[in-house]
Amino acid sequence: MQDVLSAKNMANCDKATMESGTPSVVLMQRAAKSIFDAHDYKGKIYIICGKGNNGGDGVALADIMTDKGMEPFVYLIDENISQDSKYFYDRLIAKGYAKIYGISECDYDADIIVDCIFGTGFKGEPKGIYAQVIDGINKSRAYKISADIPSGLNADNGRFTLCVKADKTVSMQFAKSGHYLNDGKDMTGKLIVADIGIGLIKQEYKLVEKQDVKALFPPRKANTHKGSYGKSALLGGCTNYAGALKLADTGLCALRSGGGLNMLIVPKSLAPVYAQAVKESTLYPMTDKDGYMLFDKSELDKALKGVDCLAIGMGIGGNYEENHKIVEYIIKNYAISVIIDADGLNSLALNPDILKDAKAKILITPHVKEMSRLTERQVFQILDDPINTAKDFADKYGITVLLKGATTVVTDGREVYLIANGGAELSKGGSGDVLSGVIVGLVSQGNSLIKSAYAGAYLTAYTAKKLVEEYSQYGVLPSDVAKAVAQIIKED
Repeated sequence: MQDVLSAKNMANCDKATMESGTPSVVLMQRAAKSIFDAHDYKGKIYIICGKGNNGGDGVALADIMTDKGMEPFVYLIDENISQDSKYFYDRLIAKGYAKIYGISECDYDADIIVDCIFGTGFKGEPKGIYAQVIDGINKSRAYKISADIPSGLNADNGRFTLCVKADKTVSMQFAKSGHYLNDGKDMTGKLIVADIGIGLIKQEYKLVEKQDVKALFPPRKANTHKGSYGKSALLGGCTNYAGALKLADTGLCALRSGGGLNMLIVPKSLAPVYAQAVKESTLYPMTDKDGYMLFDKSELDKALKGVDCLAIGMGIGGNYEENHKIVEYIIKNYAISVIIDADGLNSLALNPDILKDAKAKILITPHVKEMSRLTERQVFQILDDPINTAKDFADKYGITVLLKGATTVVTDGREVYLIANGGAELSKGGSGDVLSGVIVGLVSQGNSLIKSAYAGAYLTAYTAKKLVEEYSQYGVLPSDVAKAVAQIIKED
C-alpha cells in the first residue's frame, strides 16, 4: 500500500524535514529534478510560475533545463516571488538567460506547458489573472504537466471551480487525497509520485494496490469442503425490484470470491421467480405482503441458522418501516458480520442510532446520497469532506464504512483506505449488488470486515477494468463482472 496524505499532513512533513537539516532550497531543487526526470521534454516548452514555492519548482526546473542545453520559456505571473524562487531566478539571470517573461507575454502556443502556479496548500477559487492563466493553459494544444497538483484543484477532496486539466502530474514524495477523490483523477492525468527525501511523520491514508488484495487469496489445501469457507446469505428482493438475476449474480459473486455456501432470503411470493435464476445458491422464502418482505422473528431465526455473514438491502424496496424492523432485529440479536446496502441503508436512516446497540459487526456501503440520508448532511458537504464524513460516522457508531465514489473510502474510524481503480464502466445499476456479493464471500471465509471491504471494492473495479478491453466502458454489465470477478486470483 502507498501512503496518501492530506495537504496539512504534507505541510507538516515538509516542515519537519527542513527542521531536521534539509534546506528548503534543496527540496525545491529535488522537486524540479523529479519533474524533469518524469518526462521526455521536446519542442517548445513553457513553464508558468506562481509567486509561491510551487512557482519556485518551475524556476528551478528552468535552471536544470538550461544546464542541459534546453531553452524553456519562463513566465512569471507575479514578480514578487518567494525567497527560494528568487535563488533560482538569480541563477538564471547570472547565466545571462533571457527567456524570462511576465505572464502578459504568454501566448500558450507551446508543445509542453509545465503548470507551477498553485501548490497543495491552495484552497478556494482562482480569480483575476490566475483564472485567466488557467483558462489559457486548458485551451492550449500543449501537453500539460502539473507540479505536485493541478493548479486550482483542492489537494484534500479533489474538488474545484477552475483548475488545470493535466495530462501528467508529478507529486512530491506522497500522493495527496485530492489526486483521487471526486474529480481529482480526471484532472490529475497520469500520476507520478517522486521521492525527494521528505520523511513521513504521521501515517494518514493508505492506497490499496493489487498485491494487497492478492494476499487474501492464499493457495487452498486439498482436504477442505464447502463448509470450510463459510456460509453467507443475501436478504433482499421485492415486487418492484425483483431483479432475480441481479440477486442471483450477487450470490454468484459471493461464491466466485471464495465463499463456500450462499443462500438467498427472498419474499415468498417471488420465490418461483428466483428459483428459475438461482443455480449455485439456495433459497429461503420469507412471508411477504404484496411482494414486500414482512418482519417475522421466527422465520428470520430459521433463515439465519448457521450463517456467518449476511448482506441485507439489495432490491428490498421502499417498505422502510418494515425493513427497519428486520435490520434492527438482526443487528441486535446476531453476533455475525452484516453488510447493509441499498434500501437497507434507507431503512437504517429512519434511526441510525440502533447501530449503537448492535451485537453484529457491521459494514455499511452507501453512495453519497445514501450517506446524506444517514448523516442528515447535504451532498455537497459530504463531497467536500468524504474521508472525514465516513471516518466520523464509523467512529461514532463503532462500525466500518465503505463510501462509494470515483475513489472509494473504507474506514473503521481509525484506519482509512482509498480504492482508486474504479472507473465509468461501473456506473450501472447493479454494480453495488455485485460489490456486496464479493464482500460477503470474502467475509464468510474469515476475513475482517475492513479487509473484505477494501479488497472487494478493488476486486470489483479491477475486474470491470479488465472487461473494458472486450466490451468498452459503455458495454460492461454488472452480470459480466459477476461472472469474471475471480480472474485476479489466478494472475501473478
